[in-house]
Amino acid sequence: MVPKANRSYQFTRRQFLGGGSALAAFAAMGGMSALVAACGESDPIDEGAEPGDDFTGSLGVLIGTHMDPIKALLEQHQSAVGFSPTVEEITTPDLRSKLTTSFLAQSSPWDAVFVTAELGAELGSRGWLTNASVFMDQNVRTESDLLTRGLGAVEQGEDTLAVPWTMGSQLLHWNKQLIEQAGLDPDAPADWHSTPNSWDTFVEYAKAMTGERDGVQYYGYTDAWAGPHVLWTWGGMLNMHGGSFLDEEQQPSWNSEEGVEALQKLHDLLHTHQVVDPAVTTYTWVFDATPGFFEGTRGMFISWPFVAGVAALPDASQIAGHSAFAPNPAVVTSGSVDGSEFFGVPVYAENKDEAWRLLELIASREGQRTIAMGGWGSMYSGIMQEPEVVEAFPFYPALAQAYEYPVDGGWSEDRPRWTQILSDEIHEVLAGNKTPKAALDDAAAAAVEARNQDDG
Repeated sequence: MVPKANRSYQFTRRQFLGGGSALAAFAAMGGMSALVAACGESDPIDEGAEPGDDFTGSLGVLIGTHMDPIKALLEQHQSAVGFSPTVEEITTPDLRSKLTTSFLAQSSPWDAVFVTAELGAELGSRGWLTNASVFMDQNVRTESDLLTRGLGAVEQGEDTLAVPWTMGSQLLHWNKQLIEQAGLDPDAPADWHSTPNSWDTFVEYAKAMTGERDGVQYYGYTDAWAGPHVLWTWGGMLNMHGGSFLDEEQQPSWNSEEGVEALQKLHDLLHTHQVVDPAVTTYTWVFDATPGFFEGTRGMFISWPFVAGVAALPDASQIAGHSAFAPNPAVVTSGSVDGSEFFGVPVYAENKDEAWRLLELIASREGQRTIAMGGWGSMYSGIMQEPEVVEAFPFYPALAQAYEYPVDGGWSEDRPRWTQILSDEIHEVLAGNKTPKAALDDAAAAAVEARNQDDG
């Protein structure tokens, strides 16, 4: 396989991160020689890239178990095309191994597959996703309100390798009642995203809400920082400082002055200001942190948009009627880390035009409106500001606004590995074992060394 020069598709061991089973499958195929021989001289990512009308009446789709709006669109699609697609559901944690196992065998029972932001660069670098650039140019980029910052995970050079079905970055959520009880303005956080250095005000608010009252411990802030989950918050803070995970050459740049300042601020929340529940370093995902926020004992929370919806439900939250939301606070600028999700067309798909026809519905404004009304952010800001949509999901305008600021996530083919290295070093800082500068330098050196070993 001879890739285009601007793609940097290097088939090395570092790209096969799906575990021992994936590596064994690759070896059984004969490794590189078999893969090259199978690809021949053409570039398979461009084969079938231009949508056509070879409609075979057969379509296989791999979707996430959480995608209720996509299920609704699949029913609508079935009515339109006159046949029933074959649909398989999968949980997000199982997605990488599922796709890797199939694609290493140079086969795909699906014509369209669910792709997370974290998987986009990895699958693209392996040459497993058909180039979606033509489709995007014809059907998506024509829309002036496209949230283009949500495409970073699937953009490689001039190519876009998958089509968004939803976009969502993190937001700041807060308990207005706790802020009022602290004698502060409960509406002030709504403007922090547009106020440089409002992070300092965020900290002051968190300090004012922290303390014991009537035998109950309150904290001004909560989060989930265990393992790599800490990178969502720290990554947003990195973007707030004007930094980035990787430079233009895809080399680590997180150990910049901006990265060090962001990590110092993270450390200070826990140790210097003591405004965050110490248990956050054991919280492995968002649902470990939500109970305290919904119970009203945690004042602020940087998390995904759905938190705003749940916080407003009296049956699920004790702060219903008192919760609010906005894009994250700012240092140099506001910032977050993107959690968009996509659909790709595998290079091994047998019914590519059927896949493009389905994606045309998903990417249409009609399809995106169905997705938004199903509780998932649209890729078009205008849809998230339509009165009917906002009435159902009041947090959508804030989500659209968040994409006016950096949402970079450091998307690269070996992201699963360096995120583990980096998060381990960040936890060394949170444990008081290293300075932010030393930890970030060590993480960058280890990531580069791992790449060099693979290339050696």
